[in-house]
Formats: sequence, C-alpha cells, structure tokens
Amino acid sequence: MFKLKELDPRLKLTWCLFLVLTALVSRSILLNGILLGVILISELLSEKSLKAFKMLSIVLLIIGTQVLIINLIFGREGELLYAWGILQIYSGFIATSILAFLRIGIISFSAYQFGVHTDPMDMAQMLIHWRIPYRYAMLVPMVARFFPVMIGEYQSICNSQSARGVPNDTVVEKIRNLPASILPLMYRAMRISSDAALSVELRGYGRHATRNFQKKINLHPLEGMTIVCLMIGFGGVLIKTIL
Repeated sequence: MFKLKELDPRLKLTWCLFLVLTALVSRSILLNGILLGVILISELLSEKSLKAFKMLSIVLLIIGTQVLIINLIFGREGELLYAWGILQIYSGFIATSILAFLRIGIISFSAYQFGVHTDPMDMAQMLIHWRIPYRYAMLVPMVARFFPVMIGEYQSICNSQSARGVPNDTVVEKIRNLPASILPLMYRAMRISSDAALSVELRGYGRHATRNFQKKINLHPLEGMTIVCLMIGFGGVLIKTIL
C-alpha cells in the first residue's frame, strides 16, 4: 500500500506526462486500455476508492457519446457498411471512437490525479528546484488557494440572490442568473487579489533570494530510477509507433 500524495512531485509529473504522451502517440487500443486501467488501479491502491473520479467519469461518458456520434457520421476509416444520401457509415468508426475515448480518459484522469494528489507547495518547490525564482513559483499555491475562495464567494452571491427572491437553486437557474453574478464576482475577486497583494508585500515577500519551507521534497533513488524507466518506456513506445 502506498500514498500518491507522499511521492515526489517530479515523479508524479513524469508519470502524468508519460501517460498523456503515450496515449497521444500510441494507436493501440490495448495499450491505452491498459494505461487507463493502471490509473484506476493506482487510485484504488492509494485511496481505496474511485469517488474522486465520479463526476469526471460522468462528463467523459457524455463526451464519449458525442465522439461516437461524430465518428459515426464523419468517420471514413475501414469499409463502407451503409450509405444513404450524404450519410456514409464505415466499419472503422467503432475502433476510432474507442481509441479517442480512451485517449480522452487517460489525459483527463492522469491530469486530475496529478492535481488532486500533488500539494501546491510541493509544486512550488519543484519549480524552485528547476531554478525558477520562488516569487514566481509561489504563484502556483496562491492560485490553488484562490479558486476555493472564489467558489465560496460565488456560493455566497447565489445565497444573497436567493434571499432577495431570485430563483437560484437548480443548475439551470444558476446558468440563467450567471450574467447577474459575474459583476459582483469580479468585484470580489479584485478585492481579494488586492488584499492578498498587500498582505504578501507587508510580509516582505520577494525581499530575499531564497525561501524556507516547512517540508522539503527529496527525490528518493528508487523514484529517480522510476523516472528513468518511464522515460525509457515512452521512448520504446515512440520508436515502435514510428517503425
């Protein structure tokens, strides 16, 4: 049993890039299916649950249905099975749709897994290790903490509108009232940004060339070997695809 959150962010980033690039390069349905299965298995071994992927899975099913319809109408791979007017259905539309769905699933799940299981401060330290000044690297955790605050502000705006008699309970009603919510949301975002900028300036942010962290990231030799193996594996997939 292992915890994805305890792994070095450089390993997790390499793993994410390996999955994304391999899915884009390879045209093998079997390989892409294995990669998608590995993502789900790693999530099960780490968190013992796939609840984090529940909402994303629903979105992917909707996208997969659209991909299937598009390939059914416009796909031109394989043999012609049926033709009626401008509608032409070829035998390869199913395989193409499955491959596209697997690629979208791998890219989405791997990116989501990296974002969920990687601490923003670890990302900042990773960028600092790559010689990026910490005043720029720290923008990552700042943005990561800014979005939940804005979600809370948007919910507060919706509650205020509901208290004034504006229907704002269902998703359709929230979308309908979105134009009226954007302006106060932008005002609150500017106010929060101004307060955050003043706060970091009063704390002497950027005065020193370096910054100390409560928890430092260290790349374990086994993690370094895993990164090398992932790079070699992608190289093998690339060579096999080209040849």
